[in-house]
Amino acid sequence: MSLVLLAPIGLDAGSWQWTDLPTAGTIKHEFPGFGRRPRASEQPDIAMLADEVAESYPGELDVVGVSLGGMVGQHLAVRHPERVRSLVVACTGAAADPEVMAKRAAEVEEGGMAAVLESTLERWFTPEALALRPEHPGVDYARRALLALDPGSFADGWRVIGGHDVRERLPEIRARVTCVAGSADTASPAARTKDVADRIHGSRFLVLDGPHIMHLERPAEFSAVVREHLRWVEGG
Repeated sequence: MSLVLLAPIGLDAGSWQWTDLPTAGTIKHEFPGFGRRPRASEQPDIAMLADEVAESYPGELDVVGVSLGGMVGQHLAVRHPERVRSLVVACTGAAADPEVMAKRAAEVEEGGMAAVLESTLERWFTPEALALRPEHPGVDYARRALLALDPGSFADGWRVIGGHDVRERLPEIRARVTCVAGSADTASPAARTKDVADRIHGSRFLVLDGPHIMHLERPAEFSAVVREHLRWVEGG
C-alpha cells in the first residue's frame, strides 16, 4: 500500500518536509512544471494529472491532497476507483471558477512571479504567520518555491484548476474519505470543503484551526489528522 501526497499549485515534494507522516511507502508526487519536473509540452488538464498518478504507482493507494492536490485526488478517485483505497481532501472544493483562474493565469503571464507573490501568500497563510520574524519556515519555503517557478508553469496550473468540476461524480466514490477545512482559509472557505464531504457517502468532515496551505503553516495538526485517517481506514 502506497501513501501518495499531492501538493498545491506551484509547490513540490519539499512542501511536506515539516509533516510527521509515515515514511515507508510514501510518495511525494510532483506535478508538471513544479519542483524538479519540467513544464508540460502542452496545456495539461486535471484528468491528465489524475491519470498520471494512477499510471505512475502500482497497487491500491491512500491519497492525501491539499488544494490543487485535493482536486486531483477527487478526479483520481472517480476515474480510477479500483486504485484508491482512501482519500484525504484538504482545503479545496468540488469545482472552481474558470474566469477567476483564467485571470490569475493572465496576471502571472503578464507580470511574472514577483507580481503575484504577495497576493498568493496572503491567500495561503494567516496574517499572523506572514508577520512572523524570522519568517515562518513554511512561508519562507513557499516564497522561495514560487519565486523559482517558471511563470508559464504557474499559469498552466491555474488553467488546470479552472477546468475542475467533479460535483456530479462525487457520489460515485466508495473509498474512505476525510475532508479537511481550515477555519482561517480565505482561498477556499470551509463551506467549499464541506460541499465535497456532503456529496460523498460516508465521508468525514473536519475543521482545523488554520489557513489554506494547512500542511505548511500547521504541519503537526495536519499530520495528526492524516495519521488518524489512516488508522480509521486500517480499522475497517
